[in-house]
Amino acid sequence: MLYPEFLEEGCTIGVTACSDGNQDPLDFVRVDSAKLHLEERGYRVVETPNVRTSRLGRSSSASERAGQLNSLLLRDDVRLIIMAKG
Repeated sequence: MLYPEFLEEGCTIGVTACSDGNQDPLDFVRVDSAKLHLEERGYRVVETPNVRTSRLGRSSSASERAGQLNSLLLRDDVRLIIMAKG
């Protein structure tokens, strides 16, 4: 069985929204709080633009969502990808 490596201090975590994004002010507080807690633990956090958008129950168009997820998948420094919502 293959096990992934544990995250270490300095690792980069990517955040994207492959379904709906965030639009409510309380959602932004939660995202910012989570990002701060991860950074306080020594991780770098990068988020795609669609994390902070929501149009008709989607963070962006299907092609934009796919492109933003792929941009994180292709980065050598991103060790973990988290979905912001949905």
